Amino acid sequence: MAQVHYIQDPKKSAEHEETIVLEYNDMTAQEKLQDKKLLRKIDLLILPLATLNYFFSSMDRNDIGNAKLAGFQTDNHLTNLGYSTVVAVFYAGYIPFQLVGGLGIRKVQPYIQLGLANIVWGIASIMMLFSKSIILPSLMRVLIGAAEGITQVNSVFLTMWYTPREYAVRTGAWYSCGVLAGTFNGLIAYGIQTNIHSSVFKSWQLIYLVEGCLPIGFGIVFIWLYPPTPELVKKFFSEEEKKLVIERTRRARNTPGESVTLKGAVSAFRQPHLYGMCLIYFCIIWTVSGYGAFLPSIINGLGFTRVLSQLLTVPITFAGFASVWVFCIWSDRVRKRGIFLVCLSVTAFIGYLILVIVPSIVAPRLVGLVLISIGIQPMVPLALTWLYTNTVGLSRRAMSIPLQNISGQLGGLAVSFTFVDPPRYFNGNLATLILLSVLIFTVVLCELYFVTQNRRKAAHKVADPAWVAENQIKSYAELGTDHPDFMYEN
Repeated sequence: MAQVHYIQDPKKSAEHEETIVLEYNDMTAQEKLQDKKLLRKIDLLILPLATLNYFFSSMDRNDIGNAKLAGFQTDNHLTNLGYSTVVAVFYAGYIPFQLVGGLGIRKVQPYIQLGLANIVWGIASIMMLFSKSIILPSLMRVLIGAAEGITQVNSVFLTMWYTPREYAVRTGAWYSCGVLAGTFNGLIAYGIQTNIHSSVFKSWQLIYLVEGCLPIGFGIVFIWLYPPTPELVKKFFSEEEKKLVIERTRRARNTPGESVTLKGAVSAFRQPHLYGMCLIYFCIIWTVSGYGAFLPSIINGLGFTRVLSQLLTVPITFAGFASVWVFCIWSDRVRKRGIFLVCLSVTAFIGYLILVIVPSIVAPRLVGLVLISIGIQPMVPLALTWLYTNTVGLSRRAMSIPLQNISGQLGGLAVSFTFVDPPRYFNGNLATLILLSVLIFTVVLCELYFVTQNRRKAAHKVADPAWVAENQIKSYAELGTDHPDFMYEN
C-alpha cells in the first residue's frame, strides 16, 4: 500500500502544505512496536471508562424491565399500553440530544459531556422512587434519555483515537459491557427481591436507588480521568507520545484541529450509503430494544416465577456478551462487516421464527431467545463500525453517526408499541421478524454499492494518474470518500 498524504488544514490545500503519514502496513517494525505500546496505553485509559459509561447507561435505560417484574407497573397503576408509553418516552429525550453531543464535540469536550450526563441520569433514576402514576416516570425517562443521548458523542470521539482496523473490537468492548449490564440488572433485581425486605422501599424502588447512585459517583471520576480530543491531550502522555497520537488520528483519516462546520456536516447527506446505514440501524435497534425491554416478561410468560425469570435473563444475556467479542474480533481481523451482519441477522431471524411458530413449549422458546441474543448483540458495534469506516472527516462523522443512532432509536421507540400482547408477545415478535428481513436485504444492497464504487475508483485511478497526483496531497477532511486513497469497506 502506498503512502497516504494529509494536510493539517483543508483550507490550505492550495498551498499543498502536507504531512505524510504511513499506513500501518508501511510502518517499520520499530514504528509498529511504538504504535502497539501507545495503543495499549490508549486502551487502558479510554476503554475502561468508555465501557463503564455505556454499562451504566444501559443499566439505567433497561432497568425498567426488571422494575416491572418487581411491581413497578402494578404500584403505578399502569396498563400494558401505559407501561409501553413510559418505556417509549425515553426516546423523546434520547433522539434529539444525540445530535447535540456529536455536533458539539469541539465546543464542549467529551469528558465534560459524558461526566455530567452520568450524574444527571443517575439523579433522574433515583427520582423514579417517588413515582405513583405515569407522570413522574415519564418525565424522568425523558430526562434520562436526553442525558444518555448526549453520551453518543463517544462514538464520534473514538473515531479520533482509533483507526478503522481497530474500531470494531473497541466498539464491541464498550457495547458488550452494555449487554452485560442486562446480566447485572437481572442479578441486582434477583438479589433485592430475594434478600432485601425493606419496610421503607419496595423492591422496584430499591432497584432504581441502587442503579441511580452508581453513575453519579462514576460521573465525577469520569470528568477527571477521561482524556480530551487528541490535539488537546496534556496529562498521562509524554511529548513523544503526544506526537504519535496526532499521527494516529491522521491515520484514522482525520485532519487534526478540524472544526465541525455546517457545510461539512451537511455534506454527509450526499453519501448514498448513509441512508442504507440508517435503515440498517433502525432495524437493529428495533430488535435490540424490544428484546432488552421485554426479555424478563417473555421468560415470565413461559411459566417461570418472577424471581426466577430475573435470574434466567443472566445466561441468555451472557450469550450475547460473548457473541459480541467473537464477531467483533473476527470482523476486525478480516476487515469485513456486511457478511457478518447478514449471518447474524439470519441467526436472530431463526430465533424469532421459533418464538412466532412455537406458542408455548418452553425449551424451544428458550433456545430461540439464546439465538436472538447471539445474533442481535454483535450487530450494533458492527453497524456502527461499518458507517465509521465508510465516512470520512470529523464534520461528516459528527452528523452521520448521530443520524445513524437517531434512526436506530426511532426503531426503539416504535417497537415499544408492538409488544403489547403478553405473555407470548406475538405481534412484537412477528413485526421484528419482518424487520430482520428488511435488514438482510438492505445490507446486501450496501455491499453491492461499495463493491461497485471501489471498482469504479480503481479504474479511474488507472485511467487518470494526473487526477490521483492532484488530489492525493489533499486532506480527507476536504475530499471525504472522493480521496484517491480511500476505498470502501464492505
